[in-house]
Amino acid sequence: MNDPALTVIALLIAGYLLLAVEAFVIPGFGVAGIGGLLCLGVGCYLAYQQFGPASGTLAVVVVLGSVTAAMWWIPKTRVGKDVVLSSTLEKSKASTADIVAGTVGVADSDLRPAGVARFGERRESVVTEGEYIGSGQGILVTQVRGSRLVVELAPAEPPEKAEAT
Repeated sequence: MNDPALTVIALLIAGYLLLAVEAFVIPGFGVAGIGGLLCLGVGCYLAYQQFGPASGTLAVVVVLGSVTAAMWWIPKTRVGKDVVLSSTLEKSKASTADIVAGTVGVADSDLRPAGVARFGERRESVVTEGEYIGSGQGILVTQVRGSRLVVELAPAEPPEKAEAT
């Protein structure tokens, strides 16, 4: 290939093909993706060196624009929907700041010793000190250790009523 234009075009096409292989055939970001980015970069560099700043800048703008457009458009296609993760995560509720010792809830699952409990509308992971608590039983938060809620079986009467009698 003595023609510099063919070299630049071949590098750009090879870069796009390697990126497509990385996106649709090989999972992750590996050799094909890095090779594709290198081919695109070298193609733009050679366009700049061989044809001057105007052509080099045009090559960079076209490559960046086409890659950006592909990243926007491909996930909307039928094939792209199979490749791109489309589910979203719920807002993280890592903070248990509003749940304090003495809060009463209900075990949503069997606690053996760990499980899930409901405090109003909120579900949280909880742990007991080793005792088994069945699903549906009332629980009482005894300690809050960071984001860890330690619970025990709630007394039959709420603590306020037990103290009043």
